[in-house]
Amino acid sequence: MANNFTYHKVNESEKEEIRKESKTLLEKFGKKLEKISSKEGHFERGSGFREEGSGWTTDQEFKDLTLLNAPFVEDNFIVAEKGSWKK
Repeated sequence: MANNFTYHKVNESEKEEIRKESKTLLEKFGKKLEKISSKEGHFERGSGFREEGSGWTTDQEFKDLTLLNAPFVEDNFIVAEKGSWKK
């Protein structure tokens, strides 16, 4: 049984079997999703876009505290390294 789960090179027939099983699973999942009724009404059915609102206002004290705790701030934005941890 353990050999069924160990790594091995997948041949073409196994690839085709995986494709068929994946397609079947996605179709079943899609049918189940169709049955779910959504309580949220912010999506328009025709265009797929939601209505834009006025947003929210941030508590100034919270904003100031957050910016004070950030390691580097520039023009009221927190500046962070991008992807340096991915090495």
